[in-house]
Amino acid sequence: MVGRVNEQIKVREFRLSLQSTKSIRNKMAEQRIHIWTGTSNKTEEQFYKYFDQSKFIKDYNRFKTDETYARNAPDFNLRSQFSKAIDKQYDYDVDWITVYFSRKKMSIQAAIEELPIWNDQTEVAIYQACVDKGISNVNAILCYADAELIIDKPIGNYNDMTYIGCFNIPA
Repeated sequence: MVGRVNEQIKVREFRLSLQSTKSIRNKMAEQRIHIWTGTSNKTEEQFYKYFDQSKFIKDYNRFKTDETYARNAPDFNLRSQFSKAIDKQYDYDVDWITVYFSRKKMSIQAAIEELPIWNDQTEVAIYQACVDKGISNVNAILCYADAELIIDKPIGNYNDMTYIGCFNIPA
């Protein structure tokens, strides 16, 4: 009897896990994704520092919880360089960002395979956009899902990466 109950629990856990995966995929399918890619000569530590928002989050949490906080807003200068570059007023959502960095260059096709994209059409569109920009080998790629983010005038350099564009993932 105990073995049977354990098997039922495992089946239920698997179903929940499968439902969670489907939910994440459905959420991503509803999102627009933004892609950046390029080649960086930075160290891994230097590269990832661009995305570090720990100081801002600490300050923001203090602002929200400390009644003696000196200002009437968090210090927006403490935001990550990435948040500043994409003009996010607060911090970016870590649940919707994928950053891949390697010391070795790889083909853009291989880099795109590192992203959580479950749609071949979208992958082809990203690849074509990279080719159109003359990008064939990279060591860094970034995917950020944000339906509200609009980048009308991309800056030239995002941590040694180029903004490739915004792509919709078909449902």
